[in-house]
Amino acid sequence: MLVKDIMTPDPITIGPNATIFEAEKMLSINKIGRLLIVENEKLIGMLTDGDIISERNLEAPVSEFMSADLIIINENSTVQQAAKKLSENHIGGLPVYNYKDDLVGVVTSEDIVYGYLKDEEEEMEMEKKTITPESSAIYLSMTRSRDYEEYWLKKIEGYGYRGAITQTGASAEKLPIKLRESTTVAAIARGVINENSREKMAVSNAVKDAYSQLDLVNPGLGGGFKIAVVRGDGHISVAIFGKFGHALVDGPEQLTVGTSVI
Repeated sequence: MLVKDIMTPDPITIGPNATIFEAEKMLSINKIGRLLIVENEKLIGMLTDGDIISERNLEAPVSEFMSADLIIINENSTVQQAAKKLSENHIGGLPVYNYKDDLVGVVTSEDIVYGYLKDEEEEMEMEKKTITPESSAIYLSMTRSRDYEEYWLKKIEGYGYRGAITQTGASAEKLPIKLRESTTVAAIARGVINENSREKMAVSNAVKDAYSQLDLVNPGLGGGFKIAVVRGDGHISVAIFGKFGHALVDGPEQLTVGTSVI
């Protein structure tokens, strides 16, 4: 992100002979914290509300209070470069120039904070287009540690989804029931669903969808699995990840995904 993307263009200016009263009025009306002082179309200083906050002589010229030792920045500089200049010089704003040395704006510490927040929001929106409830459930089910589970649970919440994770294992006869029971209990405990028959049925159907794929590949086998359930807008996604036991105890890991309308 560049300075020109977050700066305030066409900054408000005032002449050096303007009074403190006039400056305070301009600051108040425009709801800003600084004015650029221009004489003969040349920037000669900057005046902040802090420079005049205790001044009682309202007829005094702003030239007596402005900062003439200006630190400037180019509009094509990065936001990081602007932030560094502000921090190193303990100031709150920088006049912005283009490649023709024309004054084109002013960038403040508030602009930089807003720019970072806006950048994060845009990045989140871009990610949300690719991070769906289904993919979130897959990532969550394939986590290998408790810390990584918590990381993905928080990340899922950041996308506006709700998620839960649990583990279970059973023989072939009991595996479908255990998967459904464990997932439903975890979903209720984490607030993914409410404890009513309609929402519990939605989870059950999603688990059934995922389990049917497992049973198709390895019919009649039990095993141990990690199950993730993620609720998106109007539907539930369940991912089941793990290994079947018995003959395939050392076999490849299995991953299936099921969905259901809620």
